[in-house]
Amino acid sequence: MIVTDKKIKKPQRSYFSETLDISSWDEVKPLLEAMKEESLNSEKELLGFIEKYGELENIVHEEAARRYIDMTRFADNEEKGKAFHTFYASVVSQMKPYDFEFKKKIYDNKHFRSLPQEKFGHLQRIIANDMELYREENIPLQVKESGLSTKYGAINSRLTASFDGEEKTLSQLGVYLKDPDRKTREKAWRLRMETLGSAKEELDNLFDQLKEVRIRQAHNAGFENYRDYKHRELGRFSYTPEDIMAFHDAVEHEVIPFLRELNQERREALEVESVRPWDTAVDLDGKTLKPFGDSEELINGAIRILKDVKEGYAAQLEMMKNSGLLDLENRKGKAPGGYNYPLAETKAPFIFMNAVGLHRDVVTLLHESGHAMHTFATRDITITPYLHTPSEVAELASMGMEFLTMDYWGHFYSDPSDLNKARRDQLEGALKFLPWCMIVDAFQQWIYTHPGHTAEERDAYFAGLMERFNPGVDWSGLEKEKIVSWMYQLHIFEAPFYYIEYGMAQLGALALYRNYKTKGKEATLKEYDAFLALGYSCPVEKLYETAGLQFHFNRDYVREIVGFTRQALNELQAY
Repeated sequence: MIVTDKKIKKPQRSYFSETLDISSWDEVKPLLEAMKEESLNSEKELLGFIEKYGELENIVHEEAARRYIDMTRFADNEEKGKAFHTFYASVVSQMKPYDFEFKKKIYDNKHFRSLPQEKFGHLQRIIANDMELYREENIPLQVKESGLSTKYGAINSRLTASFDGEEKTLSQLGVYLKDPDRKTREKAWRLRMETLGSAKEELDNLFDQLKEVRIRQAHNAGFENYRDYKHRELGRFSYTPEDIMAFHDAVEHEVIPFLRELNQERREALEVESVRPWDTAVDLDGKTLKPFGDSEELINGAIRILKDVKEGYAAQLEMMKNSGLLDLENRKGKAPGGYNYPLAETKAPFIFMNAVGLHRDVVTLLHESGHAMHTFATRDITITPYLHTPSEVAELASMGMEFLTMDYWGHFYSDPSDLNKARRDQLEGALKFLPWCMIVDAFQQWIYTHPGHTAEERDAYFAGLMERFNPGVDWSGLEKEKIVSWMYQLHIFEAPFYYIEYGMAQLGALALYRNYKTKGKEATLKEYDAFLALGYSCPVEKLYETAGLQFHFNRDYVREIVGFTRQALNELQAY
């Protein structure tokens, strides 16, 4: 099935030569020095300068993106990692002082104040925040942090174990958690945790180094702790750390009781004394959904699904396929996880993931496709900061796409009972994710507001959080495995505090699906597309409003979303 045979083409540059060697600081520096001297004597010249610097940023960001992509695709290749870190240190970090100067040049310009507030007011706030946080002494610390954080992927990519006579990655061992045989599941789960635990000392030491580097950045910027510094750096203008704590509370009191009901049903269906960690993923009917055989089947099925939602979505994913912008299958030496990485100059995305043949791979690809559609929708935005959407916005685009496509998953499942099962898993999974999301965030909140803690104290606090947000899983006798679980979460190492946004967006995605069911497909897609096209050109609450949603995560709102989800599950049960 061909939606389009077109390939994505990089737009022509408006301000810089196509032959510019962006990897050479000797070529880049004179351009920046010349821009420092430019006079901005009119609104037109100011806007031209904003666009010009944005173009240069996009050129640099794309080069960094391509090197990062190569590094994660071939995590066991030291040269790929070296190429990324060399570029980051020699060009990206060298540009940071100029970035501050140019933003100050823009912000202080008298014409900036006279620009229409509706379009540029949010830009003023973003730039002001960046200037307040900038410290030149933090640049080498950020370079060091970047180098340290990517060691996590290298360590993880080396973790393999022999299972059934074959060498397996941690991701590949996860496949067995769906096995109907409980002994097989337990064996795979224990081996997975044992393999991760074998790197505990190395990962503890790595994290302590990262923590120290991050704390120094916060102190340099005048903050008492890294948590508050990072909250500001992430541009969280629409909510406070206290609001996030209220989210923790809401999940504990509104979501956990419902999940315990579901796990009680699971215990009865499995006919076991208690639900153990290796029992949480297995299908209750003993049937594991295996929707595709290889990555070609996966991508073609996703294109067909997107075509049923909106043909333009399918055409864009097809163009990514034609342009070599997909790396989907899991393999040894590849970094864990999945992402959509925008190529800023090409104005197209790259999707990276680790598919192993399970239903979650379908969801992951559709999730990343939501990010991709966001990238395509903002192609015409010329104000670069408006392209840097915060995660609570970006993840709404991706998680929202999971639910917008859910009723069309029949392209992977010809059996209606399989489709029904996949949809139930999606609805239940949206809520099942929230306790872990709260644990990851609350864990980091504690870590960075108690910076003098030991590794042992860190483990003990994490174990306490696992109990606070326990949805009815029996961890007795698994204390060692419990405390090592956080090391599986790459965000804690590579992207601190970037996780709670998934919880916010998950609520938004469920609300989007509620709109789909009540307002209808056409009205919901119209609001969703309008939301995508805005990028980050206005505050978060305004973006959610454009999508037809509220930006709340207190007890009342969470209770409302849980109620809708319960109703939707009951309707599927009756189907």
